[in-house]
Amino acid sequence: MIAALFLEDFGLLIDAMASASSTLAARLHPRAVVTDCVSPAVAVFQGANAVEQVSADWQAIESAGGAATPFQTLAMARAATSAHLRRGEVPRIAVVRRDGGPVAILPTVLVRQFGLTVVRFLGDPLIQYGDVLCGPGTAKHDIEAAWRAAADPAVAHAIHFRKVRADARIAPVLKDEATASNHDAAPFLDIARTPSCTDDEPRQLRRSRRKLAGLGALRLDVTQDDDARAHLREALAIKSAWLAARRLPSSVIGDGDWEDALIELAGNGGAMRLRVAVLSISGRPAAYEVAFTAGDRWYAFIGAIVEEFARHSPGRVQVADTIDYCRANGFARYDLLAPSDDVKRSYCSDAVAVVDYVHALRPSGYLLSTAARLSPAAKALFVRLPARLRPPLLALAGR
Repeated sequence: MIAALFLEDFGLLIDAMASASSTLAARLHPRAVVTDCVSPAVAVFQGANAVEQVSADWQAIESAGGAATPFQTLAMARAATSAHLRRGEVPRIAVVRRDGGPVAILPTVLVRQFGLTVVRFLGDPLIQYGDVLCGPGTAKHDIEAAWRAAADPAVAHAIHFRKVRADARIAPVLKDEATASNHDAAPFLDIARTPSCTDDEPRQLRRSRRKLAGLGALRLDVTQDDDARAHLREALAIKSAWLAARRLPSSVIGDGDWEDALIELAGNGGAMRLRVAVLSISGRPAAYEVAFTAGDRWYAFIGAIVEEFARHSPGRVQVADTIDYCRANGFARYDLLAPSDDVKRSYCSDAVAVVDYVHALRPSGYLLSTAARLSPAAKALFVRLPARLRPPLLALAGR
């Protein structure tokens, strides 16, 4: 049960010796394999240079609209790869080609969990939605071919694909092939169908705005590039301190590898951008929202509140003003991501189902499947424990 608690968000019981072994080091050597078990049209690229080896195909599909969310973009994959490699994890990417061109790319990574080698989405735990990239005309059998290439018992004990939206391109295949666990939802706001927050603000929001305005002039700034990077560092530090005070773990916040990946993404100048919305009071930051944007979609990734202003709920005002910013700047959807909670649902009337999928490739892989089913209940129990009881459990789990 303790191990299951952290399975969803953290790599538990990571076998450091195994990750440093000569076997894993050999896997880091770039190589491409045409799989015999699937089709000559499916190539698997594995190792440190796997993303760069498929970058031309990746960019071709992405440019054609084949990256469903910012989390499937090439920029995200490159930043995540750096983090994975520093942790001894091995990128493994299946590319399905038809009629001379790429039609599907399934980016995965080999990690260690419970002493087992597990296939996860490339970028996990940083990415908030997992999916396959699909070019125009991709059929279900193309995605099935990519799945079979990933589900190779010769290279892993199990597959654990987290945070798959109900409308993900890979979802129909995973429903057929794997076991769903950790059912959740991602609330979102259809901005075009929702009036401005300032038209008729809820009472609690009006109260927060009035109290904050009594401390000074309110202003929302949305930053990107170098300005976003500076605010990102501030937001990460505030969030990390907030988690530490409550003895709550995080697989991204406070982890140097993944924070470095975020900082790298803050400088990305492509269609996918990392932005930071900052609500300030007479020039003093009160609330931050780190977000990814792509096309007309805004993905609210991390929220952080400055303790000085916390009693007046500046996060509510920041979210409301950020939604109005999105409306004024052509964004059609404001996505608060999973997990769903009462605060997120207070802003949104819509949500999309998000689930994890697990699949054993060898008998020992059933350990992962069992832990995945226990994980949601174990996490809920952990969060309800008094803060003083959490550190011993974290220590017991190797955190």
